[in-house]
Amino acid sequence: MARGVLPVLLSVLMALPALMSGAASAAEGDRVSEVEALAAQAKQYYLAGDYGGAVAAYLRAYRTSPAAGLLYNVAIIYDKKLGERDLAVDFYRRYIAAPDADPSVVERATLRVQELKAEKAAVEAATLAPPPPPPVEAPPQQVTQPVRTGDPGRGQRLAGWVTLGAGVATAGVGVVFGVQAQSSQDDFDAGTTLTEKHDARDKGEQQALIADVLYGVGAAAAITGLVLVLTAPEGEAVSGLRVAPTPDGAALGWGGVF
Repeated sequence: MARGVLPVLLSVLMALPALMSGAASAAEGDRVSEVEALAAQAKQYYLAGDYGGAVAAYLRAYRTSPAAGLLYNVAIIYDKKLGERDLAVDFYRRYIAAPDADPSVVERATLRVQELKAEKAAVEAATLAPPPPPPVEAPPQQVTQPVRTGDPGRGQRLAGWVTLGAGVATAGVGVVFGVQAQSSQDDFDAGTTLTEKHDARDKGEQQALIADVLYGVGAAAAITGLVLVLTAPEGEAVSGLRVAPTPDGAALGWGGVF
């Protein structure tokens, strides 16, 4: 009986590698089919204008079977359709580092990363640069705007000083938001997940927008206040607002007879 069982066992053992290979091939075939289905779904989303859905489908396909081409498709969508410069750079770099990346496409991706980095640097420089100061012409000689008893322009001057102070304070708050926006940019660079990068980016964009608005409002208020002070109607002089030329422009001061 033992001699009859032994050949059967040997046959099973000899067939086992083939069976395992067949199972592995079937599993690989299932993964390929799933990836193809997800890629087709991503294409449908893309053609329908649902670029976020296309990205999600490509990433699910990549998790099922990592392929460099899927990373490149995601980078293209972030770059050309969603305008997400930092995420596009991240996926371009992941494609470039993939072992199965096409060398000719790697060259294009590398060039695009350099272009996106240059665009980002230009935008940041334009955002962080302070607005140019309004031109100030130094008067040829000292000019005195008197403050007078029963002065009809007193209310206008008071409003001018208040507006000027409010403008300076508003610009100062804008500086604070500008610093916070830079901090959010640092958080974006340090983020390790898409969620963290999105949150940091949204927060930074909002802070930068608030800073720009406050800079503009503050500068406009300060200039308006100065104009109100300098153009107020004159009365009986008891003191004066002096505007004197300096090497850097002009200086304001009070003087007169009390």
